[in-house]
Amino acid sequence: MNAPPQPRPHCPLPIPARAAILRLCIALTLLLNPPAIAQTPEPPALTTELPFIGLNIGNRNVNPGIFIRGEIDEFTAIDFENWLIPSEAVLRALRFSTTIINENEIELRSPYRILRLNPNQLQQDPQLGPVFTVQEIRDLFQIGVEFDALEHAIIFDLPDHRHTGRSRSEPLPVLLDGLPEITPLSFTRTALAQDITLNKNKGSAWQNRGRLIAVGTILGSSWFTRITQPNLLESDRWQLSEFQILRQTDASDYFIGSQPTFWRNQTPGDFWGFTTIQRQGYSPFPYRNISGGANPTRRLQPEQVTATISGRTEPGTLVQLVDNLRQREVLAEELVDASGIYRFNDVPVGRGLQRNYYLLLFPDGSLAAEPIIEAARFILLPEQLPPNTGAIVASAGWRRDLKPTKFFGQLQDFGGGIAYRRGISEDLTLGIGGIYDGGLYGLAELFYQPKRTPLRLAISGLISNDADVNAEMVWDERDLYITVNTDLERTRYSLNWQVFRGLRFSSRGTLDESARFGLQYSTSGRSSSTILGFNWQTDNQIDWRWYQRLDQFTLSHRGSDRPDLFTTNTQLDYRLNWSEFLTLGIDTEAARQHHYLITAGWQYRSRDRNSIGQSLWQTELGYGIGSQGHGPYALIGTTVIPGLFLEARYETIALRSNRDRFTLQLRSSLGFQEGIGPGERRPERLRTEGGLLIKPFYDFNGNGRRDAGEPIYRDSTDFLIVNNEVVRSQQVYQEGDRLYLPLPPGRHRVDLEEAGFPPDFQPTTHSFAVEVVAGSYTPLLIPLQASYTLMGVVTNAAGEPVAGAKVEAVDENGNVISFSITNNAGVYYLEQLRLGTYQIKINGQPARDGHEVIFDPDSDTLEELNLQSNRGENTTLTGIIKRQKITPLPYSQLPH
Repeated sequence: MNAPPQPRPHCPLPIPARAAILRLCIALTLLLNPPAIAQTPEPPALTTELPFIGLNIGNRNVNPGIFIRGEIDEFTAIDFENWLIPSEAVLRALRFSTTIINENEIELRSPYRILRLNPNQLQQDPQLGPVFTVQEIRDLFQIGVEFDALEHAIIFDLPDHRHTGRSRSEPLPVLLDGLPEITPLSFTRTALAQDITLNKNKGSAWQNRGRLIAVGTILGSSWFTRITQPNLLESDRWQLSEFQILRQTDASDYFIGSQPTFWRNQTPGDFWGFTTIQRQGYSPFPYRNISGGANPTRRLQPEQVTATISGRTEPGTLVQLVDNLRQREVLAEELVDASGIYRFNDVPVGRGLQRNYYLLLFPDGSLAAEPIIEAARFILLPEQLPPNTGAIVASAGWRRDLKPTKFFGQLQDFGGGIAYRRGISEDLTLGIGGIYDGGLYGLAELFYQPKRTPLRLAISGLISNDADVNAEMVWDERDLYITVNTDLERTRYSLNWQVFRGLRFSSRGTLDESARFGLQYSTSGRSSSTILGFNWQTDNQIDWRWYQRLDQFTLSHRGSDRPDLFTTNTQLDYRLNWSEFLTLGIDTEAARQHHYLITAGWQYRSRDRNSIGQSLWQTELGYGIGSQGHGPYALIGTTVIPGLFLEARYETIALRSNRDRFTLQLRSSLGFQEGIGPGERRPERLRTEGGLLIKPFYDFNGNGRRDAGEPIYRDSTDFLIVNNEVVRSQQVYQEGDRLYLPLPPGRHRVDLEEAGFPPDFQPTTHSFAVEVVAGSYTPLLIPLQASYTLMGVVTNAAGEPVAGAKVEAVDENGNVISFSITNNAGVYYLEQLRLGTYQIKINGQPARDGHEVIFDPDSDTLEELNLQSNRGENTTLTGIIKRQKITPLPYSQLPH
């Protein structure tokens, strides 16, 4: 494709005159030196003229001039379609990049078109090398080509570039080598949470119950315990509900203590023992739930699998794979060859990842045209493993018999098992194992999902003298979802069918007993929405639902009609503003007796919320009138105190009674890391997760520790970058003087953004390698030390400013910490100086008398030092002129 070098003459003459002279010179040259006879056939009517022509894209010139083979008669191009233009100049002008596929094929890629051609089929010109004819350019690249005599140039008319897709950039690698290491403690008591519920009915004594939760870290694992307290004052009735030590990694898991079994229980009682999972070739799906517990069966499920997307289309079509039709970031692309088949291998698919992909098909490789869009939707079977991956799970322990008067109960009935699960193909996963649970059982599992079908099938069975088999079939289409589950004794089903947009039919039940059928209609707009639902059961039960939103009004109505009971619940809300509501409620019940209750009230929920989405304040006041009497009701709740939730409710009437009732709910959480303070509001989450406990503070004395009188920096949380990703303020939540950032277990890179801190107080270290373990927060203390600036003027003996002098601040170790070049006024600035002693040098020479500048905690953040220089570059210190101190903190945060 490389053309021979071409001469580029320079001539100040106008273009028409220049072209005439060039034609004359070339004609004389060819007459005196005729070209050699080519060995390959030449085009039949090859002109001998080589005019010097420019190349334009529209009105823009992209090449001032090249030699082409063609003939011009005054202002007319003769036989323009057969003009020969050097291929290299054409490709460069049209912005094509070239990729060699093999010796007979190259790929040409531009912003508006992608195609392949055989370079050996290009015409060869004796003087110009490989060339295109004008007609070939039109046909190959599908663009307009014209000759403009006034411009003396060939004009390429390119199509509009509509396609905005771009290739997805690879994430930056997370580099941890050489960074300061921050490791967690081997044992922590991270949080302790106590739930208390007190209630009292008129004429009865106080009743109470509670729940105690503790969580922490031990040797890189999390530990968790929960104690049920039927009566807070009677500790002999307390019971240990759960205790578990858990360690989870991508390759293996370990459970010690209370835990679910990975097989269906054959004997009663909860299971206490040891379980391990060893995975080969895949990572587990990271389940996140409020309880924080881990289930061995779910930990066998992969985070992602790989799939193949293939199809058939016309040769020359460009196929791009994207996961978002709006952004159209190109994940992969392929130019379809003569076979007409395209294929994308190892496409990641997962419940926590992308499940829906789209194919953009550009006919003839033209990116200027609107593509044909095809959807590639994947149905996931949770237990399906990637091909050639597997996992072993083994468990041993005892069943616990919980006694009402014993804290722990009694262990009995040993059980255990081992199983192996492997991905056979993209469609099939098999499992096999053995179980002892009151007897010996063989375990067999099959998980099957045929390609390109919405069907998935899961079968598991425990086989002994009899069989305990559970089979589930799922049909999962966009508009139709069906499940059928059987244990060989009973078959259950569910169906959800979107008849058309807004109307959905559903049914669930068993094939041999009762079934439920329902219709639901829904529609929504900017200021209104409607939901209507009706359900009927074969045992003559009917229920319905109506939800209506219109501007500031919201209506909710539910009803149920059973053979022995008829109930309705209706509530109308009117929103006064973002926080206040007026409510009207009507409840009715008709059974042996008829009851009704009408309530009207006012509700307030503050817009400010805590870290788990609860309003900091909520209040209800109202009055009720019913068949049992009338009276007021009230509620007040707050989470404004860090680590504490408090709610009190008082009501004098209910649907079936009129007894006064008072209820008080309290949940307190204490954190024990970095001192005692407010703790995690949902400590259960720490069973499988960890995070950072961040404390940026003003380190006035520069010792790197937080001392008395050194306040926490609270003005911003926008200073964290974790694993090259900026941490948004919504991801960080605050409890008291502690900032918490939840993170998964593992090693993370943490960088500090200087712009998030005060300009006069900056961290001394900006990057860390932090290890996070489940069950605790790794403390990250960020001392912010004062950043001092020394400024002044350098003058000579005559008092004139000296420009261009180099002023340096050298620390006690001889390191140049900061330097400045004086400007025309002789002014210098030495910035980012820390606490310590510095020697000031000018042009490499120390100041006279070895004078030193000392910055201590009492120094101003901005000080002035004027220097005087004579011709021998001797300097004298004229003294430090105190300036007004820059206050780095609000007055309320300064120590008193």
